[in-house]
Amino acid sequence: MLSEIRKEISELNSRILSHELFNSIETLKLFYDQQWYIVNHDLRSLAIMISRAKEQDEIDFFVSALHGDYEGLKILREIAEKKREPIPSVVSYTHYLAWLANYANPGEQVLGLVVNLPVWSYNCKRLVEKFKDKYDVRFLELFANVKVDEGMAEEIINRYKGRYLEIAKMIQYYEYEFWEGLKNVEKKGSI
Repeated sequence: MLSEIRKEISELNSRILSHELFNSIETLKLFYDQQWYIVNHDLRSLAIMISRAKEQDEIDFFVSALHGDYEGLKILREIAEKKREPIPSVVSYTHYLAWLANYANPGEQVLGLVVNLPVWSYNCKRLVEKFKDKYDVRFLELFANVKVDEGMAEEIINRYKGRYLEIAKMIQYYEYEFWEGLKNVEKKGSI
């Protein structure tokens, strides 16, 4: 099922993966401040997903995701300036994840994460290459190396009926908006 869904959203994923990344250290600092907001909220959503999980592999999957975000939050405590307000278009992803945590079944939740994480990871790698030796990239390196157990994910997804294509499109649209929002802020010079 994952390969079919990825094929259906391949054009959107291509837009994200080839999106023009921001260039300035100031925008990277903004990125970290937005991630401070996002990761704090994603942790809560992942905790809700754990509490709603029905099977051990679901718990394991969500705990693994939560652990990664918690490690990221510890890095952000040190490097985020925490002085910029959330930008709605940039942080909308975390609000959709909260919706999934509260209203979607575990299969739909896992699908959202497994569709999104490899794309997020790829763009983090691109940012590491761009900013290493110029600024702190530990947060980016953490997510650039994220691994997802797709076999486990597929088993969980297949256990449930769901609006899988809709969820994949939505979560990736919010991912696109994240990158688009950061780039637009940089272009306007209103960081």
